[in-house]
Amino acid sequence: MNAFTLKWGTKFITSLLKRTPALKHAKKLKETGTWEEYKTFVDKELFEWLNPIIDMAGVEFVAKGKEKIPQNEPVIYTPNHSGMFDIPAIVLNTPKPPIFIAKKELGAVPLIKDWMSVMDCVFVDRSNKDSARSSLHDAIEMVKNGRSIVVFPEGTRSKTGELGEFKGGAMKIAMETGAKVVPVLLEGTRERLEATGNVTAGKVYVTFLDPIETKGLTKEDFFKMPAQIREIIGDERKRQRAESQE
Repeated sequence: MNAFTLKWGTKFITSLLKRTPALKHAKKLKETGTWEEYKTFVDKELFEWLNPIIDMAGVEFVAKGKEKIPQNEPVIYTPNHSGMFDIPAIVLNTPKPPIFIAKKELGAVPLIKDWMSVMDCVFVDRSNKDSARSSLHDAIEMVKNGRSIVVFPEGTRSKTGELGEFKGGAMKIAMETGAKVVPVLLEGTRERLEATGNVTAGKVYVTFLDPIETKGLTKEDFFKMPAQIREIIGDERKRQRAESQE
């Protein structure tokens, strides 16, 4: 770990600690305030924390296809996953910050866990089928209540940057809610940190692809969708890489 990465990591932690009073207020609003007060406050705090952190890292998000995101309805975003910067890439480039389905391990990290909880993120314990089913039910209810959600179909970050197997959790949510699925290609996040272990300035490309209508689909259709979404994202990645070499 180089000196800059250590400095950035320290800023990451201290900036969260400084927001402890805001976290307490967010928790109070969640319990006693109106939905609008609570959501507006949490979103504001999220942006005010994330933007300086991303700027300090020297990471620039280049987003395309925002106009394709359905408006005034919840959607299910299904990005590929290869780096820590995937999460801010989605949060800072969607119309409203969505909730995330996250591994239970994140629920054990102080402050991160608390902020993710006030954001209504859903933690999943994949080793416990009953717990995982309960988490999936919570996610379905969130979408039914109008919240957009992010599901990384690979389930974990790719260690090579190549696309892994896409699993079907997002499809179960779509099947129960009828929400549209928006595939997202993320390019460059692994190079910003995971590739070297150090925070590295540069661009991250965020491409929102055509939304997929899920109403009226059969169970067989949903069963095929993870592989289809993986192919859609993979094809867009090939197209962009070929275009960059011309």
